[in-house]
Amino acid sequence: MSMTSEALHGGARIRPNSATTLIDHARQACISHRVSFEGTDPLSVRLPGDAVAELLQQLAGRTPRVVQQIVPFAPGARRTEPLAGMIWRQLAAARCEVLRYYLVPTGSDALARAREQAGRDRQEKLVAALVQVGQDWVEGPNVPLADLWLIDDQVVVRRELGGGPASWLVSGHAKELDNARRLLARLKERAGKDPKPETTAGPDLTGDLLESAQMLYSLAGMACKGSKYIDPKDCRWYHGSWQYLRLFNMVSSPSWHSAFYMRALQRRFAAGDRKVLVSGTADYTTLAFVLAAARNALGQVPKDLEVQVLDLCRTPLMASEWYAKKLGLADRVRFLEGDITDPCALKKKGASGFQVIVADAFLTRFGSEQAHQVVTSWHQLLAAGGHVLTTVRLHPRNAYPPPDTEEPAVNDRYRVTDPTDDFELRLRERAAGWRGMLPIDLDDLTNVGRQYAIRMKSNDLGDVGDVEALFRREQFTVEKPERERVDGELVSTQYLRIEAIKAASAGTPSST
Repeated sequence: MSMTSEALHGGARIRPNSATTLIDHARQACISHRVSFEGTDPLSVRLPGDAVAELLQQLAGRTPRVVQQIVPFAPGARRTEPLAGMIWRQLAAARCEVLRYYLVPTGSDALARAREQAGRDRQEKLVAALVQVGQDWVEGPNVPLADLWLIDDQVVVRRELGGGPASWLVSGHAKELDNARRLLARLKERAGKDPKPETTAGPDLTGDLLESAQMLYSLAGMACKGSKYIDPKDCRWYHGSWQYLRLFNMVSSPSWHSAFYMRALQRRFAAGDRKVLVSGTADYTTLAFVLAAARNALGQVPKDLEVQVLDLCRTPLMASEWYAKKLGLADRVRFLEGDITDPCALKKKGASGFQVIVADAFLTRFGSEQAHQVVTSWHQLLAAGGHVLTTVRLHPRNAYPPPDTEEPAVNDRYRVTDPTDDFELRLRERAAGWRGMLPIDLDDLTNVGRQYAIRMKSNDLGDVGDVEALFRREQFTVEKPERERVDGELVSTQYLRIEAIKAASAGTPSST
């Protein structure tokens, strides 16, 4: 079959005039690209990273009136710029107003370092303001975490995010100026404001996740040997990607139910409970909620607190150990590699008599019969009057796209017809502005995110009545279960939040 003058491409006919137009557009795009990257654009130029020092010296020679800066502080990173520091101090001494906004992830070592740096800045007559970057930043301000300077409201100098050697763009284009002004205005509104208190919001782990995500990404390749409830052959696709996905609020975590967990845990600690089991965990988030609730309820983490973290895979246990050591609380946490469906083996390892069991979004990792075994095991491992705190995804209430709502943000979230494609697109968009703080390439991150979306399975345990029945079969009393719709991972869904209580003694349900 011969090709006609109407060339076929993907089943569509492209007429010669259409092809010519498309080629003209491509040629124009190529010219624009060359102008941008070869320095022939009269209003912008790109510089290699090592040319910025020379640019700074030229800037010092002309003494601008006002320089506004965005300066990210990554956890663990050390900003050593002696020459740049001297030049900025020289400019400030020459009556140039230098205003810096330090972007600092919450809960990280960067916060203390940024405060010290801001103090030194003020001594040198620079104006410094701290903007704390927490979990609300993922879907909120949309300010890229990268260096940017706005000079005399006329020129933008910004570090470009992406792979390869660092490069900087110097531009006087109106679009670049408008974008810089918008970003700086947002930071001015947020400067000095502390994140929400963790009383019911739960711990903000942004800094910790930035610090440990790559560690787990690498560790999973060595420590993950497979988990029969996730992937019996290899669970590194799950545990290796988890903290990055968790950072960008792409996966189920206690943070989706923070008020439920914090209030229930604080009640238990205030009532005197001290022995807690974290039953199944993807990382240290559930442990962090337990420790934060103990601190909030009692003013500090009590010395007699005993937490055991149980999982079949070593990777999340090692992550939890890292977190406990970082807080200086390793003496109050034990890490147990074992199968929750085998309570006899667990009791031999000293896992029994718990007053509280916490298991976030855990039961749907199991089929209905295995889920029953898990609830049976929880009953056996609990002391009389003990409590189970858990959440369960309600599959019959999944929705893609979500039900009609007046909230544009909810409807705008779903933009493609395939949930996996939508998951990958949202991850890329959320991670794009964080590339300045991420040690992983954006393409690698979205690839592992896509693998998670393809391979992750959640079992359907039925609706509210079916889930409650799992607990009542073991003579648990279920206290006022509550439902709430959340964005979900791939699809919008409802979760059931359950506080189940083992009878205080045979035949006598607890009323606490």
